[in-house]
Amino acid sequence: MNLNRRRFLALAGAAALAPRLVVAQQHTDLGVRKIRLIAREENRSMLDENTSTRLWGYSENELRLVQGQPVEIEFINELSEPSSVHWHGLRINNAMDGVTGLTQDPVQPGETFVYKFTPQDAGTFWAHTHHRTYEQLARGLYLPLIIEEPTTPDYDRELVMMFDDWRVKQDGQIDLDSFEDMHDWSHSGRLGNVLTVNKQLEPQLAALAGERVRLRLINAANARVMTIRAPLPGWIVAKDGQPLTDVAPLRGSLRIAPAERYDLLVDIPNEAGAILPFGFDYQGQFYEIAQIQVNASASESTARGEPKPLPANPIYMPSKEPEVQLKLEMQGGAMRWLSEATYKGERLSGRELMQRQQAWALNGIANMAEKPMFDVASGTLVEIEMINSTAWEHAMHFHGHHFQSDSANYPPSTWHDTLLMAPQERVMILMPADNLGKWLIHCHMIEHQMAGMKTWFTVS
Repeated sequence: MNLNRRRFLALAGAAALAPRLVVAQQHTDLGVRKIRLIAREENRSMLDENTSTRLWGYSENELRLVQGQPVEIEFINELSEPSSVHWHGLRINNAMDGVTGLTQDPVQPGETFVYKFTPQDAGTFWAHTHHRTYEQLARGLYLPLIIEEPTTPDYDRELVMMFDDWRVKQDGQIDLDSFEDMHDWSHSGRLGNVLTVNKQLEPQLAALAGERVRLRLINAANARVMTIRAPLPGWIVAKDGQPLTDVAPLRGSLRIAPAERYDLLVDIPNEAGAILPFGFDYQGQFYEIAQIQVNASASESTARGEPKPLPANPIYMPSKEPEVQLKLEMQGGAMRWLSEATYKGERLSGRELMQRQQAWALNGIANMAEKPMFDVASGTLVEIEMINSTAWEHAMHFHGHHFQSDSANYPPSTWHDTLLMAPQERVMILMPADNLGKWLIHCHMIEHQMAGMKTWFTVS
C-alpha cells in the first residue's frame, strides 16, 4: 500500500496533549510501588475526527517509574487473544522479560500476571506485547515507559513523542487481512500509510518561550525507519535509555529505527506564539506530524550554554579483552533469497522455507534454534561481528543487555539495545554479558523476526 499524502497530513484537528512540567523531586520512600495495567480494546481517530478506529492498547497512556524503586505491575489481559508485556531495554530479571515461549507462558484472556522488577537505569524505554508481536504491536499494544532520575536534571519541561505508522483501510479500520503478507515479511516489513505521534494525528504540544525542553523520541513502528526533522538545533543526550558520555550536537534530521529511542535537549526561542513544526522526511518530501506551540513565559529567560550530560546509569564496559568472539550474519530476504537454512532442526531448501513463511536466517538458522547461539558465564565480555548480508536494513535488538559498537552512524561510546544496520554493513559490538537467563536477539522489523531473524543466548 502506497503512502498517502492526505492521510499523512491528516488536516483534521487533533486533541492537544497535556505537556508534563518537570518538577525537581527527591524520592526518599522507595517502597514497592503497585500498578495495575490492563490490555484492552480502545478507539482512536486515524483518518479524521468523524472516524473511530478500533485499536488495542493499555489502560495507561504512559508508565512512569523511578530508578531504584521496586515495582509490581499486575497485568490483566482483557483482549480476545493471549498476550504478554516486554519491558524493552530494561535490564531486569529474566523471568520478567515478557517473551512468551522463552521466559513465560502467554497470559490468557481474562488472566493476570504480576511483573516484579526494580529499574536499574533511568531513561526512555517502552513496553510492548511480545506475543504475536507482528499483529498485536500493529494494533497498538504498546506505551512509553519512562524511568525517572531520583533528582530531575537541568531542564524545564519534557515532551514524549512516540512515533508509529498504521496500515489503515478506506473505512478507517486497521487492515487486518495483511498481517501475514509474505511480501511484507520478505521485504522491508509492514509499512503503514498513516503516521501518528502518541497515537494522535498531528498533535500540538506546548512549551514556554525560553524553556529548555527534553524531547523523548520513541519509534514504535513495526518496520519503518523514521527520518525525523526537529524544528530546532539541539543536543542528543541519550540513546536507548543510556546517557551519552558527551552530548552530541543535533543538526538536521535524525534517523530512528524501530524500537530505538533518543533523548534530545532543545532550547525554545523567546518567541511567544511561534509554531515549531516537527516533521518526517520521506522520498524528498517533508510531512508535518506534530507541532510545538510556544506560549508566553511569566519570567524572562536567560541564554544557556551547552548542556551537561545526564547522570550516568550503572553500566560499565570492562577494561579487558573480549573473552568470546563470535559472528552473527543476517541472511536472506528478497533479492538475496535463502538457498537453504536449518529450520526446527531440519535442513530445508529456500522453497520449503518459504512454504513455512521463513525468508530470513541468522548464521544459517531460520527462527529459534534448539540450542543458544552462545552460552557464557556472567561477567564475560562478548565481541560479535555483525554482518548484514541482505539487501535490507535491520534493527537488531538484544534483550536484557546493552552493548557498544564501532558504527560510524552513532556518537562514540554510545550504548545500544537496538542497532540499525545498513545493507552489506559490518559492525563490531562489545557486550558485557552480565544478566542471568535466556535472552533473545532479533530484528525489530517485527516481520523479519517472525520470518526467521531470531535467535537466543544464555548467561549462566
